[in-house]
Amino acid sequence: MSAKRRRKGRPSGEARVLQAFQKAARPLLMTELLEMLGAPPDQAGAVAGMVEQLVSRGELVALKGGRYGLAEKMNLVVGELSVHPDGFGFVTPEGGGKDIYLSAGNLKEAWHRDKVVVRIEGHRGRRREGRVIRILERRNQEILGLLSQSEDTFYVEPEDEHLLVNLVIPKEQLAGAVPGQMIRAAVTHYPPAHLNPQGVVTEILGDVEDAAVQTRLVILKFGLPDEFAPEVLAEAKKVSAKLPPEALKGRLDLRELPLVTIDGEHARDFDDGVGVVKKPGGAYTLYVAIADVSYYVRPGSALDREANFRGTSIYFPQRAVHMLPEHLATDICSLKPEVDSLGVCVILDYDRQGRLKRRQFARAVVRNHARLTYRKVQALLDGQDRKLTRQYRPFLKTLHRMAELCHLLRERRAERGSLLLSIPEAEAVLDERGWPVDILRVDSLLSHQIIEEFMIAANEAVAAYVGEPSLFRVHERPDAVKIAAFRTYLKSLGFALPKEAHRNPLVLKKFLEEVRQTPYAPMVQLMLLRSLKQARYAGENLGHYGLASEWYTHFTSPIRRYPDLQVHRLLLARLAGKKPPFSVEPEDLEAQANHLSKRERLGIEAEREMLARMQVRCLAHRVGEEFTGRITGVNAFGFFVSLDEVYAEGLVRLVDLPNDYYRFEEARMRLFGRRTRQSYALGDQVRVKVAQVDLRRRHVNLVLAEGEAGG
Repeated sequence: MSAKRRRKGRPSGEARVLQAFQKAARPLLMTELLEMLGAPPDQAGAVAGMVEQLVSRGELVALKGGRYGLAEKMNLVVGELSVHPDGFGFVTPEGGGKDIYLSAGNLKEAWHRDKVVVRIEGHRGRRREGRVIRILERRNQEILGLLSQSEDTFYVEPEDEHLLVNLVIPKEQLAGAVPGQMIRAAVTHYPPAHLNPQGVVTEILGDVEDAAVQTRLVILKFGLPDEFAPEVLAEAKKVSAKLPPEALKGRLDLRELPLVTIDGEHARDFDDGVGVVKKPGGAYTLYVAIADVSYYVRPGSALDREANFRGTSIYFPQRAVHMLPEHLATDICSLKPEVDSLGVCVILDYDRQGRLKRRQFARAVVRNHARLTYRKVQALLDGQDRKLTRQYRPFLKTLHRMAELCHLLRERRAERGSLLLSIPEAEAVLDERGWPVDILRVDSLLSHQIIEEFMIAANEAVAAYVGEPSLFRVHERPDAVKIAAFRTYLKSLGFALPKEAHRNPLVLKKFLEEVRQTPYAPMVQLMLLRSLKQARYAGENLGHYGLASEWYTHFTSPIRRYPDLQVHRLLLARLAGKKPPFSVEPEDLEAQANHLSKRERLGIEAEREMLARMQVRCLAHRVGEEFTGRITGVNAFGFFVSLDEVYAEGLVRLVDLPNDYYRFEEARMRLFGRRTRQSYALGDQVRVKVAQVDLRRRHVNLVLAEGEAGG
């Protein structure tokens, strides 16, 4: 946020204080400031309070001798400090602009994520260098880590590798914790540089090798709300699993329709049921029934406020942090097998070519006739498991019709320019203690594509029907700078990216189809993914570039995503001809969209970190083993390899590359040997050996297998 933007909403008193400093063009004593403002003695306290607020925001700086000065006039910058594990740091200015580099000695007593004032003291190449002169806000009030002991001193080694100091715990503040346990500790004393801070144990998490402790660490690290308030649980407890007669009144009865749910093996809640009916002449009707969470969670209730705050459910291999209390999420709201459930149904009629002819929406009562998994559905479609085929024979016809319609919908999406990128997912295989024995790469099967296509179709239909105002799932055009870098990279491979590619996804899709016929396809897709923007929620319809969709929203997962619940409410209000039960003013919708996008990103980061903990622990038992893999990242200090046999990633360091000096060619994303002319480029397949695993920093060091040579 720029300083200009911040000042727009500033109280007039603070604006007058800043104007006084601007007019004086020099640092001022408090008495001089009061005189310039013409403030009577009884307002001295109020002015001092304003000055204190401006100092806390870093716009004024307190100087020696009781004077205050404008930060911007003294070559000072306010921002958040990011500390690298190797000791140096960067400050991201609050007012925008490039980061400022700080050497280890210039960090002073500041820690990672602290809000600081930095003095610009020179340049290193094009980058500004600075020194911390004041800490405005301590962002690390507590530390998570391993309790250790050295002689009579107890200390915490922080979990966060960016925190470079150990927290000393006085013996009387251990609260029963013993060395070797993971603990949570509050910081009680921030000392001068080169001395250790002190703290007190506030929670004993348990043994570092306990999988549940690792999950709890991630929950605490990301500040996830792990427990529900008593009033939320009380509301949830009042909800009965029994469907009262009034709940069925006016609903479309689809209980005889053979709807099924298709989810992962370890799915904990079931939002969506699907069914396909094929008509004479080859036309199709698709039914997508979504759990009617809005019936149980009323706007403004304690349940609703908590769901809005959480924004999303977060799934770890061992457990979930649900958006709704488990009583609702996995039981009452879920479309459980052989149980009558409340749903909101999207009914879409297609012709024999898969072109949409009609859409309908209705509150319904539905029945899940079978809880299927992706693997089971794929096996049934392949027809290679006779026992499974006998067990699910009543569903074979409808599953094959789903596959037919899926192919048609994918063809129609491809025609309009939808990118159809396939991104594998990871699945942790756990032992009885909750630790991973394997991390599987789950590639997109036809069974996955069936659900993907049906959910996209439902989301698009709802978005187009509801129109604006609404909450949308948007994916904006690629950033021009990133596309320029992508174009340069493609040029190094001998490809020319059409000029319209970043504006028109159909042009980009046709280009990708040409590249898919070449050995460069994997690396081109990797670079493309890094060139695209992140999808997000928005209060206005900006379209979805990746799907080539004019209208898109999230509607199909209201048990685990709050935006979907809000879209349900908008749809049902529109069907009933009523006003939405919440504010749809543009600024309110955009504020909620921003909040929900942040919650989503936080959840994704937490899930990724938990997966990284699983991956390194899986590989820690396989040091010395060899794997094949593909290079997924190249930089000046080495290259990253995604392994095939275990879905995990490691780094081959530049210093471990044998028999040559290698230079980093950024435009071609490769390391090139000066003598041997061997290269290691993005997308290359290599054979590597696990050399070392650092559990604390979650680093996996790989080396090339014997006899492995680059391209």
